[in-house]
Amino acid sequence: MLTSVNPRQRADGAARAAPAGLPVVQPEPGRVAVVLNRNARHVNDRLARTIERIVGKDNVFLSRNLDEAEAISREVVQRNYGTVVSGGGDGTLMRCVNMVHRYVREANNWRIERHYRYGEPQALLANPRFAVLKLGTGNGMSSVIGCANPLDDLRRIVDFVPARSQSIPLIENDQERFFFGGCGYDSQILDDYNRLKARARNPLFKFLMQNVSGYLLALLGRTIPRVILGRAETMEARIVNQGRAFYVDPRRGDFVEELEPGAVLFEGKARVVSAGTAPFYGYGFKMFPFARMMPNMMQLRVATVNPLAVVPFGLPALWRGSYRNPKACFDFLVENVSVELDQPFPFQHSGDAQGLRDRLDLRIADDNLELVDLYRPRRLN
Repeated sequence: MLTSVNPRQRADGAARAAPAGLPVVQPEPGRVAVVLNRNARHVNDRLARTIERIVGKDNVFLSRNLDEAEAISREVVQRNYGTVVSGGGDGTLMRCVNMVHRYVREANNWRIERHYRYGEPQALLANPRFAVLKLGTGNGMSSVIGCANPLDDLRRIVDFVPARSQSIPLIENDQERFFFGGCGYDSQILDDYNRLKARARNPLFKFLMQNVSGYLLALLGRTIPRVILGRAETMEARIVNQGRAFYVDPRRGDFVEELEPGAVLFEGKARVVSAGTAPFYGYGFKMFPFARMMPNMMQLRVATVNPLAVVPFGLPALWRGSYRNPKACFDFLVENVSVELDQPFPFQHSGDAQGLRDRLDLRIADDNLELVDLYRPRRLN
C-alpha cells in the first residue's frame, strides 16, 4: 500500500529532506516476524519450536548477541514484515525497535539520495508495528498493552491481524530511543542486580535472581547498605527546559503548572533523575504515574529523598504510583530537557545498563512506537 510521505517525519536523520509527495510503502500487518532473545529468562528450544508451528519456521529469528540482532533487524525490514513481535524483556524490545527504525532510516536516506542524484522516484519504507511477548525479567511494557500468556498472545496477534494498537511516544537521547531511563538509584540498583546475578551459583539463588525478588535482594543487600555506610554517590544535577513543560504540584491535587522554555527545572543534589513515557518499570512498579497524562510528553521525575526514608514504609505507595513528597520528589511533564551532571554517572534505559553519562539531552522522538494492544476492548453498555 502506498501513501504520501511527510518530509519531516520520514527524513529524520537524512542528509537531505525527502521531496514532498514521495510515496511510502506500508508493510502488511499480516506478515508477522517473531524475534526471540535466546538469553531471555523464558526463551528455550521447546518454546521456539512451538512458536515456529504458529507463525512458520522461516518467520522465527533467534539472536544471542548484538551482531545477530543487527543482522536479523535488517532482514526483517528487507522482507517487508508489517508486525515484528519481540520475545524478551524491555531491553530486547527497544534494541529491536532501535535497530529496525535505524535500518529503515538508512534505507530511506539511500533512496532519497538516489532520487536527487539520478532522478529515480523510489518509494520510501515505513516502520512496522511491534508486539511484545512477555518472556523477559522486567517487562514494564506488558502492563501497558495487556500481555499475558506468550503463546496465547501470539495466536491472537496472528489470528486477529487488524488488532488495535497503541501509539506510544519514545524518548530520544544520543540517537537511542526508549520509553524509560535515567540516572541515580534506579541505575545503581540495576548495576547491583547485574553483579549479584552474575555471581549466582546456587540453583535457588539463581531462581530468585530471575524475578522481582532479585531486585529486592539487590536493593536490600547492596544498594541500601552502601547508603547506610555513606558510599552511595549523589548527583549534582542542573536540568533546563528546552520546550513545553509543566510542573505537577502534589500540594494542589497534582495540578499542572506550565513553565517557560529556558526555565531551570532543578538545580542541586539529586538521588534520582529519570524519565518515562509509559508508567511502569516492570512487575507493576508504577514509577511514572503521570506519563500518559498529556500526549507526546514524558514524565520527568527528580528525587532527593533518602531511600531509607522510603523503604519499607513508603515502598508500597511508591510501587503503586501514589507516593507524593513535595519537598523531595519533583514531577514534571516535558518534551525536551537538558540534564547536566557534575561527574559521569551510570545511566540505564529499558532496564539495561548503558555506561556512564555526565549529560543527557532527553527529547520526545519524532516517530511514535506503534504497539499491538492485547487488552480486550472494554464494553460500554
